[in-house]
Amino acid sequence: MYKIYSRKRFILKPFSTINSKKPSPQKTRQKKKLIILLTILTIIAIIIRAVLNYIEPIFEAMCEEKVKSIATIITNQQSTIVMNTFKYEELYTIEKDETGNTLIRANVVPINNLISDLTERIQNEFNKVEEPEITIPVGALSGLYFLSGAGPNISIKISVTGTVDTDIKSEFIAQGINQTLHRVYVVFDCNMKIITPTKTYEKQVLNQVIIAENVIVGNIPDSYYNLEGFSSPGETLDLIH
Repeated sequence: MYKIYSRKRFILKPFSTINSKKPSPQKTRQKKKLIILLTILTIIAIIIRAVLNYIEPIFEAMCEEKVKSIATIITNQQSTIVMNTFKYEELYTIEKDETGNTLIRANVVPINNLISDLTERIQNEFNKVEEPEITIPVGALSGLYFLSGAGPNISIKISVTGTVDTDIKSEFIAQGINQTLHRVYVVFDCNMKIITPTKTYEKQVLNQVIIAENVIVGNIPDSYYNLEGFSSPGETLDLIH
């Protein structure tokens, strides 16, 4: 007798029947909660970013006005203190030559001492500035003009640092036919930096303060012409001739 050999038949089950286990209700609820949480966080982040973009120009302007006020007050105060310790005669010497013409000679050492003293004093005051606060009314966030000052204030602390460059400038102003006003200024170039929780701003503050002035009397000229009111050189020449 012949023996018949046969192989086992493999029956492929439909794909849908493989791993047909459904996720548990608990995992489904957790997934839904996670999606809702991520959605809420995204919406909050978008709102916060939109509010910051809106108030940033206002906040930047307020920070710049604050440091401008600080730099101006400090430079004015220190200039007044130093101005009382130096006299015009120490900074400039008035001389006359053989013909009687007036000459002004700058005394380099006292002027350098004045600049050095002022710069050091102002820099020390900048380093002592405590953390000022910027207050923004809640109404300013609405974007409506009539609500710009309404509501409670939001206080934000900022840090202020700065450096200063000091220079001397002179100006001569005619005072009559034989008098000249010599005015001496100190020019301050303050580079201020404002550090906030969200951003760092930089502001250049320029200030000019009079520290001394003196009237210089010269020779009286033999002739004097007042040429104001003449529109053309021809009229001036006709008057002179």
